[in-house]
Amino acid sequence: MTAPAEDNRSTGRLRRPVVVGVDDRRTSRFALDWAIDEASRHSLPLRIVRACPVPPGSRVDPGEDTADGATSAALAESVSRVQALAPHLEVVTETPVAAPSVALVDASKKAACLVVGARGRGALVGAVLGTTSLDVAARGDCPVVVVRELPRPAATPPRVVVGADGSEWSAAAIGYAFAQASERLVPLTVVHVSPPDLGTRSVLRRPGSDLLALSQREQTLAAEEIAGWSEKYPDVRVYQHVLSGHPVKALVDHSEGAELLVVGSRARSRLAGMLLGSVSQGVLQHAHCPVAVVRASGAS
Repeated sequence: MTAPAEDNRSTGRLRRPVVVGVDDRRTSRFALDWAIDEASRHSLPLRIVRACPVPPGSRVDPGEDTADGATSAALAESVSRVQALAPHLEVVTETPVAAPSVALVDASKKAACLVVGARGRGALVGAVLGTTSLDVAARGDCPVVVVRELPRPAATPPRVVVGADGSEWSAAAIGYAFAQASERLVPLTVVHVSPPDLGTRSVLRRPGSDLLALSQREQTLAAEEIAGWSEKYPDVRVYQHVLSGHPVKALVDHSEGAELLVVGSRARSRLAGMLLGSVSQGVLQHAHCPVAVVRASGAS
């Protein structure tokens, strides 16, 4: 995350790198470019990982670093891309013999953030987003940024968007989003969404209750969520939207033209499709910009 990167620069301690997973897909180039930009912004090393799955029947040492000619050429092309865009960056490459998700989750344990590409946008999360991206987003030990494509110029000003709901994992996402907005010198849009069926009907059944009271309660909760962060990052202009509706739709709508959309994650498990969370999954699948999945410290 951002705070460790700042600490590393001020103390001179070993800096955690930005890690990016690459392969032969077009989206891998988008992920690499995003990672180059992030590493440059923080003056952090860049670690490029291209996993080599173990061939059936082969015997290799776990974690062994190896590469065939095609892999070496692809990594050399990635390094050339780094040198063209950010020649000052310190860059290393690795080719662990492991499944991509295993190699990347392992790399996330010592990373400032982990960047991966995704295949496309659609309704079938596991099939279209990609099981590797989904698994890494659920199990990564650091913020995981999934880049389907880089943002295109839009009519709205550039900004960072974060989803908020008052939870512990939401708080972690808000902190990360504030830091990203501050570093990018762009405003932050906080989208606080409460599904209508979770509170409206029960409140309205109580004598003397009304929609105004419910709205005021949500407004108060939303203001409390960002109060401390606004004090820490006074340079960040904040736009807050308190909505009632489907969280995925609201966040996807606000992602149009954004530089980054940040969401929280409450779980880390091999059962990524079940435990990452329906909102995180939906946003990863449909957002119009890169998505950062931030897990609350100590969550499991």
